[in-house]
Amino acid sequence: MVFYDAHLTYGTPVNVDTASPLPCHTIGELDDALDRAGVSGGLVYSLAADMSGVVTGNKLLADDLKTCKSDLYGVYTLVPRFTNEIPSASDLPDIMKKAKMAAVRIAPRVHMFPAKAGVLSDYIEMCIECKIPFVLDTTCTITTEEIYDIMERYPQLPAILTFEEIWPTDRMYRPFLAQFPNLMFDLSHMIFAGDMEELVGQFGAERFLFASRFPTMYIGGQQLQLKFAQISDEDKALIACGNLRRMIGEAMK
Repeated sequence: MVFYDAHLTYGTPVNVDTASPLPCHTIGELDDALDRAGVSGGLVYSLAADMSGVVTGNKLLADDLKTCKSDLYGVYTLVPRFTNEIPSASDLPDIMKKAKMAAVRIAPRVHMFPAKAGVLSDYIEMCIECKIPFVLDTTCTITTEEIYDIMERYPQLPAILTFEEIWPTDRMYRPFLAQFPNLMFDLSHMIFAGDMEELVGQFGAERFLFASRFPTMYIGGQQLQLKFAQISDEDKALIACGNLRRMIGEAMK
């Protein structure tokens, strides 16, 4: 089975007490870990974007991606346009393609801005037009209420919902899947028996992405869950790599 991981990071966190037990300080270390785990590629962002700022972090990621053996694509960290720190929405797609970046993300409380649709409207509209996935990750200081605000205003946004909680939280994330057909769900915290089978039966395998959250979490747990899920081989292939590779391909056109 071919795996493309929708949620990878590397870098050195500021708070070493909460650091991963198997940190990847460099993209080379991440590359080696993916090779050992049998993961062919995926989406990655650098912790430097949050630790050292978006300008430094995005540049470091672009430089590091040139050295990868794996088929990794970067996730560009956005802040609102009003401070002129990052390229405009009209310029950014070409810059991202040249840097092999295929998605965007936000960490609003880290970078001190309101996570409102109106604040990010130019970049959101860019993502819709260019089919660039917009990662909405509750581990990156955005709330489910803020995510709902963005998706309700822009239901056509090609988004990836990454939901942190490990306790069954179906009442939190299933409304997103039901109401926003362009939203994909990152399965990194899907760890309960039978959940994957039920979700695929309700929403279809086309809505889900294999994701490990490595190195914060282990890759193998999610690989095993998908391999042994009681779903068809075709559905497993879509979740393991097909859906993410399609999204990356559309973003890089």
